[in-house]
Amino acid sequence: MNALTANVTCPFCSLLCDDLSVRNEQGRLDVSANACRLARQGFTTPQPPAKARLNGVPATIEQAVTAAARLLQKSGRPLVAGLGTDVDGIRAALRLAEKIDAALLHSQEPYAVHNLKALQAQGGIMTTLAELKNRADAVIFIGDNVTGDYPRFIERFINSPHSLFAGRNRRLAYLGSPGRKELDECHNHAPVVISGYGVEIADNLALLRARLADRQLLDYTNLPATKNRKLAQVADLIRHAEYGVLVWCPATLPQDHADLIISSLLDLVRDLNTRQRFAGLSLGGSNGGATFQNVATWQTGFPSGISFDAGRPSAIDTDTSDADALLWISAFSDESPPALNVPTIVLSTYQNAAKHADVYIPIGIPGIDHTGNLFRTDNVINMPLKKVRDSDSPSAARIIREITSEIEATPA
Repeated sequence: MNALTANVTCPFCSLLCDDLSVRNEQGRLDVSANACRLARQGFTTPQPPAKARLNGVPATIEQAVTAAARLLQKSGRPLVAGLGTDVDGIRAALRLAEKIDAALLHSQEPYAVHNLKALQAQGGIMTTLAELKNRADAVIFIGDNVTGDYPRFIERFINSPHSLFAGRNRRLAYLGSPGRKELDECHNHAPVVISGYGVEIADNLALLRARLADRQLLDYTNLPATKNRKLAQVADLIRHAEYGVLVWCPATLPQDHADLIISSLLDLVRDLNTRQRFAGLSLGGSNGGATFQNVATWQTGFPSGISFDAGRPSAIDTDTSDADALLWISAFSDESPPALNVPTIVLSTYQNAAKHADVYIPIGIPGIDHTGNLFRTDNVINMPLKKVRDSDSPSAARIIREITSEIEATPA
């Protein structure tokens, strides 16, 4: 098969860029237009192996499905985790979890929970990628290397020539230490940078909020002159914005202070909206994280940390120490399952993610080996994924449904 497929959606970060061109030459893929480092790496992933493995020994898919079903049936507290799959895969995982009274935790949950706690406690005024691209005249990044795991963010949403805002002066600022690539890409906007790592980010945000509120809570003359001047510049940038956006990524915030920082961000956005238009935008939800939150919410009412142990969905924390069996799903990355010392079933495109698995079943990548759907980081768009190479690799959804059917056909 030799073909060029245009307008391909990349599934390897939650921006879900949909303007890629992918060339297929005898099964070898190459992104010939609009590739970032994640797309280049992801689309050149070799096809999954044809054989499953039982304790390291090659087996058929059918044998592995039966073995996985038996392990889960024997379990008293099974855990379905990783959950790096598409909408169809998440739906199948939720049905299986309900059948076997399992808990579900996405691999991105430790970061996503910071946003969820703040939004559940106080709500938030959020925007979308399209609104930021087309309307924002002031963008303030909060955190260290905020867009580092989203390589085309600056290109597509800050510097895009197709924006309604193109040709006008978009002003940028950073509260944190931006990556070199970020600074290189947005140098034409002369961003104001107030560097800081860890808890310094929280301190700088508190100083900025105090200045914006005209609170005389400290003597600004005691601050270093450069920081004082930059705080004044950022405050001025915010005050004069017609449509401002605060952008953060929970994974790049200091984790011990992430809840506080995000709560403070949401408070600031709410206060600013008493006199102007301001909104927040959080980056996150790659590896199917945003998809899990959306599908889990509409099917169970809970966006994360779900357990069916009581026969109905309930919220749990991220402690997995009491699990006695693990089903790990990872179609988009070679991330290995946590070492829980329990029977482990791995559904993954990548064999090295299953080095110590009792059962390994190869699955295809949504957007490469089969069609599918994923939710974007702003949670408003469900993007379709194309199939771009000939592949017999089953989807995660198909394997999970087969495991569920095997359990239903053979009651414990």
